Amino acid sequence: MNGKKGQPGLVAAGLGWGLAAGLALGVLLVAPAMREVADGASGGASISGPEQANPRAEAAEAAKAEAAAANELLSAQAEEMVDGALEGRSIIVLRSAGVGDEEVAKQRWLLNTADSDDAGTITLTEKFTSQDAADELGSIIANSLPAGAQISVDNRAPGIHAGEALAAALSKDASGQPRASVEDRAFLLDTLAEAGFIEYEPGSVIAADSAVLMTGSNDGEQSFGDRTLADFAAAFRTAGAPLVVAAPGAGGNGEVPRVGYAGTEAGRVNTVFTLRDELS
Repeated sequence: MNGKKGQPGLVAAGLGWGLAAGLALGVLLVAPAMREVADGASGGASISGPEQANPRAEAAEAAKAEAAAANELLSAQAEEMVDGALEGRSIIVLRSAGVGDEEVAKQRWLLNTADSDDAGTITLTEKFTSQDAADELGSIIANSLPAGAQISVDNRAPGIHAGEALAAALSKDASGQPRASVEDRAFLLDTLAEAGFIEYEPGSVIAADSAVLMTGSNDGEQSFGDRTLADFAAAFRTAGAPLVVAAPGAGGNGEVPRVGYAGTEAGRVNTVFTLRDELS
């Protein structure tokens, strides 16, 4: 912690981050659309040569370069920007099968840099989002609930029940105490792991103040897999601790806070700050 940093330094740092993040996110929003326009324009013309250069394609390339430069700036400043943002808070990372190890490691490093406590990492496997395994998942959840936990009787979707059960097992109550005993938490996680629905390191998971659900671009059977993860996130957030979704593509303010461009430095920093805001 930089406890002796002066107020002007904080203001300057905040302005620097704001400008860089604004540039990175703004360019990332515009660049894909510009590439699509450029591709469409080039597809309708067969002429070539320096004098026929496509200005839209050139603009798209320039936008990509600006985004890379902005993210490089953020990388250099990220450690200072997030310093102390999550001090004393335990954060668990839940990752879908479509998220790479390096991306998870970068996000965890920044969470640790923000002075959070590592509450563990759990991978939701492809089977977790498979429609063919939905009944099996629901059955395991119903028979492995932590003591005192309840699941919806009105909505029996597998993502809803899984979110409610894992919220009970992994989060803390209003007084800051774990909702589930160590034994009940381990029983649920071990049962899900043995059935192939999750992967985790036994003994590494503790009760968390908040969670990050990192999703990928290929998380199972499109509509069903996406719906399962969305249901899971909403149910977890309702039943337990605050949860933030970190996803590729654009973010949004829906039922669950969604931070976009999770694979960029801007996305990772924004995830830390969104967690901070959710916990404040």
